[in-house]
Amino acid sequence: MSFRDQTLGIILCGGLSRRMGSDKSQKKLGDNKLIDIVIERAMSQVKKLALNANNLKSDKFNLEIVPDCQVGNLCPLIGILSGLIWTKKNNFEWLMVFPVDSPFFPKNIVELFFNNLKNEKIVMAKSNNKLHPVFSMWKVDLINDLELAIKNGQRKIDVLTKKIPTRLVNFNNIGYDPFFNVNNLNDLDKAENIYKEFF
Repeated sequence: MSFRDQTLGIILCGGLSRRMGSDKSQKKLGDNKLIDIVIERAMSQVKKLALNANNLKSDKFNLEIVPDCQVGNLCPLIGILSGLIWTKKNNFEWLMVFPVDSPFFPKNIVELFFNNLKNEKIVMAKSNNKLHPVFSMWKVDLINDLELAIKNGQRKIDVLTKKIPTRLVNFNNIGYDPFFNVNNLNDLDKAENIYKEFF
């Protein structure tokens, strides 16, 4: 079985975009919305792709929407847990997580994650000596671990992953940081420059 046939993907769109001032997913690079760029880069890497969102305008691909399994916009862990529950319902083993505000990630990140995987239950990206916890792949049998962690007040992905066998996969800059994150209008301007030069 290929890595793609074992893996579903979810794009986390549930952030409040406080620093941006409006919905990040609808911001554009060139003529394309961030959400559409991320969808196009992600969908060929997994068997099926969905959006984790509670109040999202429709995307042009009409993907399935997976709402948060707990109310309150608590943290990315809620989005991951919601995705894992959806993955289990679809009888898949792995969930790949993509954030909607990082449009330059590698088109083979899932394959590279599987190539580096040994016996770990989580795989996470790293670049420039910095972890990228949302760019991660989770085994479906971690549902109970996440539920317990969230119940106990845990909100940070990288704190949780210190307690669970996790494989870190390092990525080099390729003229730009492939995990560049668009949080505010200044970041959006930088992303626009990257997009014009490299895409």
